[in-house]
Amino acid sequence: MAKRKISLIGGLVLMGLGAAAVLGVQKTLKATNSTEFCVSCHSMAHPKAEWEGSAHFSNAQGIRADCADCHVPQENGLHYLKAKFIALKDLWYTVTDKLPDKQAYEQHRAEMAKTVWEEMKANDSETCRSCHSFEAMEISAQKPAAQDFHTQAKENGQTCIDCHKGIVHFLPEDKNDNGGDTELAKHGGQLSAESKVLYALAVSTAKSANGGEVRLMPFAELTDWKAEGENVAASLHGWQQAGAESVLYTGLGQRITAAVLDDEAKANLQVKNKVHDSVTDSQWSEVMLPINAPKNAVTSDINSLNAFGKNLNETHCSGCHAPIAADHYTANQWIGVVNSMKDRTSMTKEQVRALTIYLQRNAK
Repeated sequence: MAKRKISLIGGLVLMGLGAAAVLGVQKTLKATNSTEFCVSCHSMAHPKAEWEGSAHFSNAQGIRADCADCHVPQENGLHYLKAKFIALKDLWYTVTDKLPDKQAYEQHRAEMAKTVWEEMKANDSETCRSCHSFEAMEISAQKPAAQDFHTQAKENGQTCIDCHKGIVHFLPEDKNDNGGDTELAKHGGQLSAESKVLYALAVSTAKSANGGEVRLMPFAELTDWKAEGENVAASLHGWQQAGAESVLYTGLGQRITAAVLDDEAKANLQVKNKVHDSVTDSQWSEVMLPINAPKNAVTSDINSLNAFGKNLNETHCSGCHAPIAADHYTANQWIGVVNSMKDRTSMTKEQVRALTIYLQRNAK
């Protein structure tokens, strides 16, 4: 009887200790969800400042998303515990002083961002969906671009983090030549005698044969060419729109920029034809200009340029959403689409122009 009593008391004590341990763990986990705890490490001062400058901190709706709202799933399941375990790295970074200053933080920003993105991708952006969901969205009330992207996301099974990287914390700088500029430059001066057309590799300066300067855009087409030492003599064909005579476009009614002319070059243009375009409701002139361009600024390999444009689309645009096929928009629509998104990428102005023209040339 005494032994049973001792066993019962021992069992109750163990149960009590177990309950206390569970409550203690729960209380500890809850306490570590607070923003005050999250930013107590000095290395968190940098993401804290970024958060305070974002719409998740201050907005017209008066809704604030704290650290745990975005980084810790609300359900106390596997993803919740996994998030807590991953967060231990921040304590380790503090103990080892891995991120002593802003410079060190920036060096590891890409590594840390990738870890968070992969986890959010794995749990279907669970924390985002605790506030935002397709089911609760009135998509018809959104801006046209948002309507388009959210409709595609629903159809393609995309998750929030596929499109919404960098909305609170700064995106890592792209230190690699992911745009492929270096690789593209290797094709400069590759001129095939069998090719009737040469293409400008990037924004470059050419000279009108009769005086004046011509700024060639990527993909600008040169015909009737011949090599002359370090230069190429060729004909530049294009279209001018009334009121914008300094710009040469690739086709009638399509604002695919081929070149920009100074006043002297403009005066030397040979007008071949004049047409009224009903789409743009303006007068267009078909023109031709003999020019001299540096040999290393052009190539006969159009495949290298198309690969460059495709790489820009897949590398930079896929940071926020699945790459959009070029034939999703018309040539003129692509101008506004790229301009609305370019500031969310790390592309240079030259890369933005090359991407725009690539998409326009392959548009619907």
